Amino acid sequence: MDGFLQYWQMLVRSDDSLPLFEAALSIAQDEYPQLSMPEVLARVDGFALALRRRVSKLRQPIARVDALREHFVYNLGFRGNANDFHDPENSYLNRVIERRIGIPISLSVLYLELAEQAGVPACGVGFPGHFLVRHDLAGRVVIVDVYAGASVLSHDDLEYRLLPYASSDREEASRLLASVLPAASARQILGRMLRNLRAIHRECGDLRRLHAVQRRLALLGETQAR
Repeated sequence: MDGFLQYWQMLVRSDDSLPLFEAALSIAQDEYPQLSMPEVLARVDGFALALRRRVSKLRQPIARVDALREHFVYNLGFRGNANDFHDPENSYLNRVIERRIGIPISLSVLYLELAEQAGVPACGVGFPGHFLVRHDLAGRVVIVDVYAGASVLSHDDLEYRLLPYASSDREEASRLLASVLPAASARQILGRMLRNLRAIHRECGDLRRLHAVQRRLALLGETQAR
């Protein structure tokens, strides 16, 4: 087993201490072997520092969420890559940070890291077809689509997005909604990121990159089984 895989195995060996952002970033080492993990982690710490200073002055939980959303989109300039959604670069967090574009899950992983460092409670949601973020506030749940400008989604928005999975039946979509909003674990998020890459590499017939992703998925699953 090479050094990158050993590092990956170490990161994902325990659900109790799995560092989501660091593990997600390490996926990029297959494509960028010279990637300096400490430099990227320090850069993200810098993103979070400015946010933390702002959030510390706010008392209302919703105001803290709004500050996070504004910082991510307007101060840092992150947005969804609608022009080339299936570009594998969208899944490599070093490139997401450099280019300021990504897909729902990669942008959400970065957003979640900033939220954690700033003390804003948040979790990922493995919504069908489109990864989201959930903020649990006192008496209120706020669902954010980080890909779409960190916009807040209403109950109707969520039901509408479920219609393709509910045979276009609005009542069935309403019944399904509660079942698709639980928090996704760090392991589930990493698995989804890797499966996205696997599908891209398989579609392109890129066997080298496909094999690299499959090795990571295997170790992720094996560790989970322990």
